[in-house]
Amino acid sequence: MVSKCTVSGFHQTLQIRRGDCDPITVLDFPEPLARPNCALIGSARFGYASSPIAGAFHRMGVSPDGRHLVFEVTDDFSPRSLLTPGQQKGIFIVRADGRGLRRLGPASRDPSFRFATDPASPLGVRVGLWIPFPFSPDGRAVVLTDLGPGPAGEDAVQIFTLDLVTGERKQLTHLPVVPDRQEGAVGLNAGTDAPIWLRDGRISFRSFGNLDGSNPEGNLVQFVMNSDGSDFKRLPLPVALPGAHVVPSFGVTGGGVRRRATVLSLPGTPVNPAAGLSDTINEVFFVDRTNVTQLTDFHRVDTAQANLDGQRVIFAASADPLGTNPSGTCQLFSIDTHGAGLHQLTHFFQPAYSVNGCNAFVAPGCSVLPLGLDAATGILVFFSSCDPFGANPYGDQMFAIRVDGTDLRQLTHARGLVRESDGTVSSENVGPVASSAFLGAPQ
Repeated sequence: MVSKCTVSGFHQTLQIRRGDCDPITVLDFPEPLARPNCALIGSARFGYASSPIAGAFHRMGVSPDGRHLVFEVTDDFSPRSLLTPGQQKGIFIVRADGRGLRRLGPASRDPSFRFATDPASPLGVRVGLWIPFPFSPDGRAVVLTDLGPGPAGEDAVQIFTLDLVTGERKQLTHLPVVPDRQEGAVGLNAGTDAPIWLRDGRISFRSFGNLDGSNPEGNLVQFVMNSDGSDFKRLPLPVALPGAHVVPSFGVTGGGVRRRATVLSLPGTPVNPAAGLSDTINEVFFVDRTNVTQLTDFHRVDTAQANLDGQRVIFAASADPLGTNPSGTCQLFSIDTHGAGLHQLTHFFQPAYSVNGCNAFVAPGCSVLPLGLDAATGILVFFSSCDPFGANPYGDQMFAIRVDGTDLRQLTHARGLVRESDGTVSSENVGPVASSAFLGAPQ
């Protein structure tokens, strides 16, 4: 999805791209009368987050076979009306060739994002996101959060499935209200979120709630259940050291039941506290049933987005363990599940040192978000505000790279933030996005 912010309004276009073919436009929303702050949106260089907040496109998902796209359109959580008369809100499905657009039902009443003011942030706000529509293994349904009745009939965030053939939306849980969190306070991270379908047909999600009496401390923990909501139980918290806890992440983290990669926050003082939204050390771990192996020892606050790819874990970090990242720029790395064979996949660089590392939403520096892996070709698709080709000086793009670090390509060409000679400011950003193969398909 491409968003353009201009003096005349905020214009969003939903496009589908298959391989190296030209993108197909599915929906082209006209510009509403009111417009957001283009300078703020452009300077963030993170359309993945700014577009859902300022625009009408929210959750997205691509079927495992790449033949269908499911997406959500709503302005219920925007500060102003974005849709013109005649434009429908809801959840839609369309074929990959752009044909067969069909509405499946109403949009979720649970927002796909949370944000909270933070004077310490370069942009003055912090954002928590959950963008994907995860598909079932057979491609027939997606899983999502929506509001539904809890134990006493109260509206609370629940886990639902949506059948893509019949449009039937089925409530699987009857959970109590779990307040959103912002490092212990209300606001940023959804109390219950991130549902995902496992390969064995079960559904996993995470929550801060004491949903079955097993989480009185209110930690962020993972629950799993059958696809009909039965056999609901909590997974053990993978704590390798006293005081460790799971790091909330808005992306697909590859969380599964038996084998999974995760990021744990450890007690201690990080070497780069200025780069983080907290003052704890984040490290990558591999969990195989009850065995927990620490894969990184960077002592940094911004190591994130650990995803399991077969026998290797792909993650983002601004560390320089191999002496090949002296600028402290956010990079993609891979490492095997035993902690050996560390490999730096990208080699992004800028002259100024990136104090904010992987949380560099404003220059200097850039951010990286791994999104999907094509197992057949070994090509990794990722979102980034980095500029390896001199064609993305102040924006965000989609890139592709082989998992061995070769054949880096830029897939999109959004203009980013543009300041004209007359002082006019505009921006063109990419996101949210969806891929047919997300990293770390849970096991």
